[in-house]
Amino acid sequence: MIITVLGIGSATFVGALEVARVEYTRPRPGVDTSTGQVVEIPQCSVPALAGVIISWLSERSSRIVTITTKDGAQWHARGKSVAEVEKLLTGAKEMMAVETENPGSGGK
Repeated sequence: MIITVLGIGSATFVGALEVARVEYTRPRPGVDTSTGQVVEIPQCSVPALAGVIISWLSERSSRIVTITTKDGAQWHARGKSVAEVEKLLTGAKEMMAVETENPGSGGK
Protein backbone atom coordinates (compact mmCIF):
# COMPACT_ATOMS: atom_id res chain seq x y z
CA MET A 1 0.00 0.00 0.00
CA ILE A 2 1.29 3.46 -0.90
CA ILE A 3 1.04 6.20 1.72
CA THR A 4 1.47 9.86 0.82
CA VAL A 5 2.19 12.16 3.74
CA LEU A 6 1.57 15.87 3.15
CA GLY A 7 1.79 19.09 5.09
CA ILE A 8 3.98 20.95 7.50
CA GLY A 9 4.35 18.13 10.03
CA SER A 10 4.44 15.25 7.58
CA ALA A 11 7.66 13.93 9.08
CA THR A 12 5.76 13.25 12.30
CA PHE A 13 3.75 10.45 10.66
CA VAL A 14 6.86 8.78 9.25
CA GLY A 15 8.44 9.23 12.69
CA ALA A 16 5.41 7.52 14.29
CA LEU A 17 5.92 4.56 11.94
CA GLU A 18 9.53 4.33 13.06
CA VAL A 19 8.67 4.55 16.78
CA ALA A 20 6.08 1.78 16.37
CA ARG A 21 8.59 -0.23 14.31
CA VAL A 22 6.19 -0.48 11.38
CA GLU A 23 8.11 -1.72 8.38
CA TYR A 24 8.13 0.61 5.38
CA THR A 25 10.18 1.31 2.30
CA ARG A 26 10.73 4.38 0.20
CA PRO A 27 8.94 4.24 -3.15
CA ARG A 28 10.22 2.26 -6.06
CA PRO A 29 11.24 4.18 -9.19
CA GLY A 30 8.30 5.62 -11.08
CA VAL A 31 6.22 6.59 -8.02
CA ASP A 32 5.51 10.34 -7.98
CA THR A 33 7.01 11.89 -4.83
CA SER A 34 6.41 15.53 -5.78
CA THR A 35 3.36 15.84 -3.50
CA GLY A 36 5.12 14.93 -0.25
CA GLN A 37 6.82 12.07 1.50
CA VAL A 38 5.82 8.72 0.06
CA VAL A 39 6.33 5.35 1.74
CA GLU A 40 5.15 1.85 0.95
CA ILE A 41 3.78 -0.38 3.71
CA PRO A 42 3.69 -4.19 3.30
CA GLN A 43 0.26 -5.75 3.84
CA CYS A 44 1.55 -7.71 6.85
CA SER A 45 1.99 -4.44 8.77
CA VAL A 46 -1.69 -3.43 8.57
CA PRO A 47 -2.60 -4.11 12.24
CA ALA A 48 0.32 -2.01 13.51
CA LEU A 49 -0.38 0.71 10.94
CA ALA A 50 -4.00 1.00 12.11
CA GLY A 51 -2.78 1.66 15.65
CA VAL A 52 -0.29 4.27 14.45
CA ILE A 53 -3.02 6.07 12.48
CA ILE A 54 -5.40 6.28 15.45
CA SER A 55 -2.61 7.41 17.79
CA TRP A 56 -1.27 9.99 15.30
CA LEU A 57 -4.74 11.44 14.72
CA SER A 58 -5.46 11.69 18.45
CA GLU A 59 -2.40 13.85 19.08
CA ARG A 60 -3.62 16.85 17.04
CA SER A 61 -7.00 17.92 15.67
CA SER A 62 -5.29 19.37 12.58
CA ARG A 63 -4.39 15.91 11.25
CA ILE A 64 -6.36 14.08 8.57
CA VAL A 65 -5.98 10.53 7.28
CA THR A 66 -7.88 9.50 4.14
CA ILE A 67 -7.92 5.88 3.02
CA THR A 68 -8.83 5.06 -0.59
CA THR A 69 -10.05 1.51 -1.13
CA LYS A 70 -9.44 -0.57 -4.23
CA ASP A 71 -12.96 0.25 -5.46
CA GLY A 72 -12.19 4.00 -5.27
CA ALA A 73 -14.19 4.82 -2.12
CA GLN A 74 -12.55 7.31 0.22
CA TRP A 75 -12.85 7.13 4.01
CA HIS A 76 -11.62 9.41 6.78
CA ALA A 77 -10.04 7.54 9.68
CA ARG A 78 -10.88 10.13 12.37
CA GLY A 79 -13.57 8.84 14.72
CA LYS A 80 -13.06 5.22 13.74
CA SER A 81 -11.74 2.46 15.99
CA VAL A 82 -8.46 0.65 15.40
CA ALA A 83 -10.46 -2.39 14.21
CA GLU A 84 -12.46 -0.27 11.73
CA VAL A 85 -9.31 1.34 10.35
CA GLU A 86 -7.63 -2.06 10.08
CA LYS A 87 -10.59 -3.34 8.05
CA LEU A 88 -10.37 -0.33 5.71
CA LEU A 89 -6.62 -0.83 5.33
CA THR A 90 -6.99 -4.47 4.28
CA GLY A 91 -8.93 -3.28 1.24
CA ALA A 92 -6.88 -0.13 0.67
CA LYS A 93 -5.12 0.97 -2.46
CA GLU A 94 -3.56 4.07 -0.94
CA MET A 95 -3.66 6.34 2.05
CA MET A 96 -2.95 10.02 2.58
CA ALA A 97 -1.94 11.56 5.91
CA VAL A 98 -2.03 15.36 6.14
CA GLU A 99 -0.88 17.78 8.84
CA THR A 100 -2.75 21.05 8.23
CA GLU A 101 -1.14 23.25 10.90
CA ASN A 102 2.40 23.89 11.99
CA PRO A 103 3.14 21.44 14.84
CA GLY A 104 4.30 24.38 16.98
CA SER A 105 0.96 26.22 16.70
CA GLY A 106 -0.94 24.12 19.25
CA GLY A 107 -3.39 22.41 16.88
CA LYS A 108 -5.21 20.34 19.54
